[in-house]
Amino acid sequence: MIEVTEDYVRAALALQGIPVPEEEMRNVYLRLSLWMKAFNEIEAAIGVQMDDTDPIPPVYPHEEF
Repeated sequence: MIEVTEDYVRAALALQGIPVPEEEMRNVYLRLSLWMKAFNEIEAAIGVQMDDTDPIPPVYPHEEF
């Protein structure tokens, strides 16, 4: 199960160099926590099926030469 704390979110944002004002940190934390809760529920419901499926490869735009 994936759970995050406000300190984790703060550290992850700092590691990526993403500036977030301190007064917005709680909002960012709450939104990420809700996403992680949803992911946990999906994993619990269909995790085995997800493990049996190959991921879709990323598609990158082709550079013009």
